[in-house]
Amino acid sequence: MATLKELRWTPEMIRRFWDYVQTQPENYFSFQVGRAIANKFGKYIKRAERIVDYGAGPGYLLDDLLHAGAQVGAVEFSPKSLAELDRRFHDARGFLGARSPDALDDFTESFDVAFLVEVVEHLYDDELARCLSQVRSLLKPNGLLIVTTPNEEDRSKQFILSPESGLLFHRYQHVRSWSAVSLVATLESHGFRCVEANTIDFGSSVHALSRTKSLPFRIARSIAKHALAMKQNPQLYAVMAKC
Repeated sequence: MATLKELRWTPEMIRRFWDYVQTQPENYFSFQVGRAIANKFGKYIKRAERIVDYGAGPGYLLDDLLHAGAQVGAVEFSPKSLAELDRRFHDARGFLGARSPDALDDFTESFDVAFLVEVVEHLYDDELARCLSQVRSLLKPNGLLIVTTPNEEDRSKQFILSPESGLLFHRYQHVRSWSAVSLVATLESHGFRCVEANTIDFGSSVHALSRTKSLPFRIARSIAKHALAMKQNPQLYAVMAKC
């Protein structure tokens, strides 16, 4: 049997895909664990005057960062998500506005911390280089970039066969997988130095699922997940300083 080929995502495919995903908030990583991410990196958030969420989607992490008392701006590709960000946060205290990647002049070198949450696994080489260059331009000198991504994901376990084209595609549009070594090396090659990097299970935090589950349920779930700790944590994170 011939080896099946993988679909190459085009910008139009990606736009259609994420416009649809936006109708299913439970599928957003930051919807599930945004509060856990804000808690994990609280020490950096508290020191920052201004934070930007790059690839903010409809704003679930942004909501958690605002809840933590931060001043937060957003960068988002999808026009539908940009409209949703403006609708949800227009009058929110601490909201610095949402921009498309093509309209960032007033955001240049104005942020202490940038979050890039579950973004880098979606980008091909050219798009990744453009993204990291742009994020770096948003940071003040010595500003921090915080990245999360799946840890050594076997993408084939999430492949679906398109009945129309016969091509394989990842159900969440992941086009690459990362290890701790490859993630840090790539970020360093784009003008950052490593402050800290590790693997983690954000889902084991008592703050995970805070939008949908009660505190007693989350406490019990967190205890159970820690007791049954996985051999390999499902996420990576890296905190990188702008060089």
